[in-house]
Amino acid sequence: MDDWKIERRKPGCGVCGRAFESEERHVSTIVQAEGGHFARRDHCAGCWEKRTEEPFSFWNTAAPKREQKRLEDIAAMLEFFKRLVAQPSEDPTRAKVTYLTALLLMRKKRLKLAGQRAGVLVIEKSWDGEPMEIADPPIGDAELESLKAEMERLFNLEMGAEPVARP
Repeated sequence: MDDWKIERRKPGCGVCGRAFESEERHVSTIVQAEGGHFARRDHCAGCWEKRTEEPFSFWNTAAPKREQKRLEDIAAMLEFFKRLVAQPSEDPTRAKVTYLTALLLMRKKRLKLAGQRAGVLVIEKSWDGEPMEIADPPIGDAELESLKAEMERLFNLEMGAEPVARP
């Protein structure tokens, strides 16, 4: 039964080693490997055209779609947070964005909760060990989606990126 165990898709071409782009079309094949076992091989278009042997079986496929995840770039998120706290604002939305950014960075262990009191989080910064206070504003469930959009907008403005068009 091990003869029929076929590997999963590889992230790149098995011939030239180039990584497939998001949703790039390519050819996957089944070949008979040493010992009579079957093996999967993935080929970019260029390598598929240059093949010298015919596979046992082949099909056209596409690499999985990769989403752009700028907000998950921890170094950029940390820089964004530093800019937020360096330029305090009385804007309640900005205070909520700062708070949510701090929560994300605590989750990624870039900030550490050092204490808390009514309406304030005391956090310790990983880069210098200094404590700082962040407002702990009330945030309703209905606000989260609009705050996420505002966070992305501010992040793109602060980082000098083009604003992302929302569908």
